[in-house]
Amino acid sequence: MRETVLLFNIKDKKRAQELQMICMSLRIRVRLIKKEEYFQTVGVLAGMKEASETDRIYAGEELADEMMVFAGVTGSHLDQILFMMRKKGMKRIDYKAVLTDTNSQWTVPELFKELEKEHAAMHQL
Repeated sequence: MRETVLLFNIKDKKRAQELQMICMSLRIRVRLIKKEEYFQTVGVLAGMKEASETDRIYAGEELADEMMVFAGVTGSHLDQILFMMRKKGMKRIDYKAVLTDTNSQWTVPELFKELEKEHAAMHQL
């Protein structure tokens, strides 16, 4: 699978462009995911060949915050993306995930809900 970054609920166009430029400088594909696509599994959105698409269209609430998913991105590239975001003074994206065999089968709302739980648990420490 080609290195891909999925971006969700990035409302600020300038911010989305900055994220795209960072990724493109590393030759990483970027997809801005539309709310209507949220019933697709994260694997489908990342371009996994073995993932099955659905015809369902999401009409629910938008995610409560921004989310970023790294699919097939090397550890080095992941570090570089996060470093460049900090260097540019960009606001942090709290909900980030690396695509796994498990979460690749989840819909976008399912992944976000899990990340919310993890985020809350981390901040209780």
